[in-house]
Amino acid sequence: MPTRTDDFPKRVNDALAKRVGTLCSNPECSVPTYGPNTEPTKGTSKGAAAHIRAASVGGPRYDATMSSEARKAIENGIWLCRSCADLVDADAARFTVEILERWKRLAEERARVALSRPRIVNVGSDFADTILLITTHKSYLALPASVLQGPRRRRKITLRPIRTHRTLLNPIVPIIAGPPPGPPGFGTIKLLCQNQGTGVEQYVKVGLSFRGQSAIHISNPDNARVLLSEGGKEGASMVTFMIRELLPGEVMGATVVARNDLLFDAHLWTQSRGESEEVFVYDVVIGEEELVEGAPSKSAMANSGPAGRNDPCPCGSGAKYKRCHGA
Repeated sequence: MPTRTDDFPKRVNDALAKRVGTLCSNPECSVPTYGPNTEPTKGTSKGAAAHIRAASVGGPRYDATMSSEARKAIENGIWLCRSCADLVDADAARFTVEILERWKRLAEERARVALSRPRIVNVGSDFADTILLITTHKSYLALPASVLQGPRRRRKITLRPIRTHRTLLNPIVPIIAGPPPGPPGFGTIKLLCQNQGTGVEQYVKVGLSFRGQSAIHISNPDNARVLLSEGGKEGASMVTFMIRELLPGEVMGATVVARNDLLFDAHLWTQSRGESEEVFVYDVVIGEEELVEGAPSKSAMANSGPAGRNDPCPCGSGAKYKRCHGA
């Protein structure tokens, strides 16, 4: 196989694999990349030393300002399983330099901790990757009769960043329907803890502080495993919630109704990392209602519906007629 000029030398490949304990650096994967071969003197690898910035012109995340030496240096590499290596190169717009460099830092830190706390599977708390996503809602979706019976309408929903330090992959963002849950001048704040790793997060604490000002109307955990541990009563200036266990891929949180005009500080503490910077705050902005161009009304669709109720609805939604305008 021909070798590109800026491919990693073997010593860099080996070092990248060893620095992460030979596990895939993608926190949603973390699979072992080395194992035994049927030949007793050989091993089998499904890992790859991937370039964070491409080795050649036209490649994913290529940086023309880098020198050849920098492209093949260990700082430009990340150890991944071959599936994840193909994935990040196939969608460079999604898997940015920033995201890959964060994966690398997390994987090396997990490997460092594992040297003193060994384990044989990658489900320990060091493999958890918990973020706190906070969304503020000052306007709400309404469902008047015109939406349910008249021509199809839509509203543009925009996430306006208030506090963020990196791009998020696959966040779960709640959209709240009206009416507003509190007195005039109050809005909803959703706190969602999302474990995006492969390990179990054993303990999570999240909280809001309105800097000593009376702000809160009501605070409610979203389910029984989220506990209100401090504050949160009407007139309070702070609230803290505790989650005793957060499984891989699990999302848990709470709802706080508070004044719209006050700033707040948010914090996240996890057993795996202590005080964490992985806090993201967005304002959910809902635009004005507008007609979907060329969309017929429900009554018109019913009169000219398709031959079968299981056929695709002619409105173009992709749903079956019986579950859309034929309902």
